[in-house]
Amino acid sequence: MTVHFVGVGGAGMSGIARVLVQRGEVVTGCDRSLSPLLPRLAQDGITCHVGHDPAHLAGVDRVIVSGAIPEDTPELERARELGLPIQHRADALADILREHGRRVVVTGAHGKTTTSSMLAAAAVDLGLDPTFVIGGEVRQLGTNARGGAGDLAIVEGDESDRSVRQLPATIGVVLNVDFDHLDHYASVDEIVALLDDWASSIPSDGYVVVGDGVAITPGAEVGRFGLGPGEGLRALDAVTDADGVTFRPSRGPEQVRLAVPGVHNAGNACAAALVLERLGIPLTEAFAALERFTGAGRRFEVIGTAFGYTVVDDYAHHPTELAAAIATARGRDPKRLIVLFQPHQPWRTKAFSAEFAAALSAADYVVVLETYVARGAPDADASAMRIVEQVVGPHASFAVDAPRAVRELRGLGRSGDLILCCGAGPVDAIAREVLFG
Repeated sequence: MTVHFVGVGGAGMSGIARVLVQRGEVVTGCDRSLSPLLPRLAQDGITCHVGHDPAHLAGVDRVIVSGAIPEDTPELERARELGLPIQHRADALADILREHGRRVVVTGAHGKTTTSSMLAAAAVDLGLDPTFVIGGEVRQLGTNARGGAGDLAIVEGDESDRSVRQLPATIGVVLNVDFDHLDHYASVDEIVALLDDWASSIPSDGYVVVGDGVAITPGAEVGRFGLGPGEGLRALDAVTDADGVTFRPSRGPEQVRLAVPGVHNAGNACAAALVLERLGIPLTEAFAALERFTGAGRRFEVIGTAFGYTVVDDYAHHPTELAAAIATARGRDPKRLIVLFQPHQPWRTKAFSAEFAAALSAADYVVVLETYVARGAPDADASAMRIVEQVVGPHASFAVDAPRAVRELRGLGRSGDLILCCGAGPVDAIAREVLFG
């Protein structure tokens, strides 16, 4: 069986491709441009092409497509002409889940990549040999996906395009709810309704882990978690610094010291610990494994230090995430905090420009890069200049393209500074260019 992935360079698509090739299938793929991920996929035995071409379908039996791919993409049109089965990414992920008896799906507006990475790393550490598909690289495992031999599967569920509702779980995690993805939702109530419907599909003998403020009522048993006093497993007295976060769990060990910074990660660890406890791991052992977690790719990832300043890359692209990343950076106590931010998608720039500006106002110097258009057409009314104009306090400047942003950041950096690069677009490449040239 030969499977072709249209959009193989995406985080979710690449993970599914890796699992299938490890299962013994012949896997090929293509993406619109060359990214650092494609050569790595090739090393895993996946034949990768740059660009879309119907010729890529020669000898193919099945096509898996990303939701970001337009219907009129040449390969899809040719696949329909040939009568080839075409499967959406979420359906392919659901098939992987169904191969396992214990199926963990982690979703929510923020923190799902980190929490699912925590679970994957801990499960491997504890000898559970899981299959996992994550939306970012699990640093200590060196990959975002693996096809394990155990009966446990751990995946990240995407609520942004509603595809999480297709994922069959025996253990579900809903970390939080926030208003985002205005291209799919008209209100936060629609997001809550989707997650409630999905959680209700979990069998009555299953388990649903729910964060504070998530108003869903699944039929399965519910375990709650959060920061500070409250119901369920709590992270108490959380304190973050440059190297991690320390807190006191309301159950389990007296103290936990995570190797990833940010108070929010104390809550993520409590969610992961509840899942591990449900899987039969005592809380003390669960938290010990989580203490060995070294982080997820592009989640407050320290790129390095040169010329006296440190560069950090973060995927933050929602105001809540941006504020959390800036707060985590402040926890490192830099001499100055310089933030590069690139908004992701025109509709998000227009909807949240004031909120982005408010978050950025906690920095010492701000560079805002023009809005990244992942799909669809640019919008003249959605320039990132809207954000720059609303920043209050720090000096804020606008960069029309990546080379100008790199030049400005290099000119700004001084010994003791921290340069935080945030965004869901190719901001990680800018962070590396600033540091390494």
